[in-house]
Amino acid sequence: MSITDRINNNLQVLFNIEDPIYKALICDNTGNNPDSIFKPTDIDLGVFASQIEFLRRLSFCLAKQLFLTEASGEFLIYQLEEFFNSLRLEDETDLEWIQRTIVTVLQPKLSNASIIYSLRPYSSQEPEISNISTESAFADFCFADVYTSGSYTLPDSTVIKWLPAIAETFSSSFFTIKITLYNTATEDIWAVQNIIQKLIAAGISYILVIQYT
Repeated sequence: MSITDRINNNLQVLFNIEDPIYKALICDNTGNNPDSIFKPTDIDLGVFASQIEFLRRLSFCLAKQLFLTEASGEFLIYQLEEFFNSLRLEDETDLEWIQRTIVTVLQPKLSNASIIYSLRPYSSQEPEISNISTESAFADFCFADVYTSGSYTLPDSTVIKWLPAIAETFSSSFFTIKITLYNTATEDIWAVQNIIQKLIAAGISYILVIQYT
């Protein structure tokens, strides 16, 4: 039953529903009620009926915006940015943005496996996670701006080893991890950082190393 039929059925015992004044002021069952509207005046069912119909359809629209997969426009932006702290990536469609946010929210957290799984699309090789407590020491040489370890054999067969000089106390190093990715595109670094921040627990810090081969 349409909105005009409901109103007329309730008021026809009190008013002449065919009276032009009644139709203009209260409800006109011959008026225009288009499927798509952009403003209240697009509905022409009489003053009262038009407002009731607009509010009825608006309530359905607003109820749909509560669901992430149904939201659009400013409602979608507000939900993703305010409630999920998710910002749209460059050239990302609404569907891609929604799917990325859902994956981030629902995926397993805190484990090394979940971090590696989430970062695989951004690394040409399998991402690596290590505890810097094994690297926050000094060997034969150390370099403050180097985050790799290795060795070199001198002509006299002396083996020189080096380790990265990650300045951490022994106790704090247990709460810092190093994440190594390979050949990550520059435009993806922000996305990588955003994913990591959502996966690691509070109190855990990380060092992101990207190696290009």
